Amino acid sequence: MNHFLLFVSSLLLSILFIILFKKIGKKYNFCDETGEDRLKIHQQPIPYLGGLSIFLTSSIILLVVGFWNNFFLSQIFGFILSGGIIIILGLWDDFKLKKGKPRLFLKLFSQFLSALIIFLVLTSIGLNFNLGLMPFFIFLLFAFYLIGAMNAMNMEDGVDGLAGSLALISFIGFIILSIILGNSLILIIGLIFSGAILGFLLYNWHPASIFMGDNGSHFLGFSLVVLAIIFTGHPFYNFKWFITPLFIIGLPLIEVIWAIIRRIAKGKSPFLGDRSHLYDKLDQKGLTIPQTVLICCSIQVILVISGILIIL
Repeated sequence: MNHFLLFVSSLLLSILFIILFKKIGKKYNFCDETGEDRLKIHQQPIPYLGGLSIFLTSSIILLVVGFWNNFFLSQIFGFILSGGIIIILGLWDDFKLKKGKPRLFLKLFSQFLSALIIFLVLTSIGLNFNLGLMPFFIFLLFAFYLIGAMNAMNMEDGVDGLAGSLALISFIGFIILSIILGNSLILIIGLIFSGAILGFLLYNWHPASIFMGDNGSHFLGFSLVVLAIIFTGHPFYNFKWFITPLFIIGLPLIEVIWAIIRRIAKGKSPFLGDRSHLYDKLDQKGLTIPQTVLICCSIQVILVISGILIIL
């Protein structure tokens, strides 16, 4: 299999979808408005269908690879079905539920329900969690991991190009791990997502002309969790194989954990947004958006390298 062709095909298809969804988003007003929300810093409506382009790109390329090579078909179908659930719920969140407590409650409930469905789908196709625990506790750990990663990636989607860049670095980290392990499934998924995300980033780096939306940030968080599960299912699994993916996902997980601690310490809901993230602090110090993204990505690279070194 030509891995370079796999990456390039994903990149080009992603660009085509981005161009298409930019037009659709503007025509039908599938846009993130500026409004009076203090958490929004863009000055004009921006389409938020970038995540859908990443999902469709990765799904199509995975299906082509699967059918062409009779390669991990059940796993690919399970991944696409699970990812589709995430995308639909994310689009629902983007389209309909914008303000107030009902949004928070329904969002958490839908995420927990989707975690249950996805857990059943992934276990039915033989994805090995390999933790030596009872199924109920494995599910709770999976739900915590999945919802945490989805919201962690969503939390980083507050600056042009940041969430996508951090995710791209994570997928590159998994590609390196796949080469070390000789795991072709992780390698193929990593290459496909790297191409799809890069195609999106060409239009999302500052000044962004399209956003990934909740649908995109949640889907990327889910996809990274799936790769982490595949990784921890390695036959030589031990505790360091559980820790390594946490480093690979990296800065978003650190940010979401710190945000929860920070908000609870201030007597606030851990689920309500604020402007106290690392990228906000850098912005408040006068750094430009590209400089902020560069610093955050540098931290992410260090974390990913650290994670890789753990298993060497």
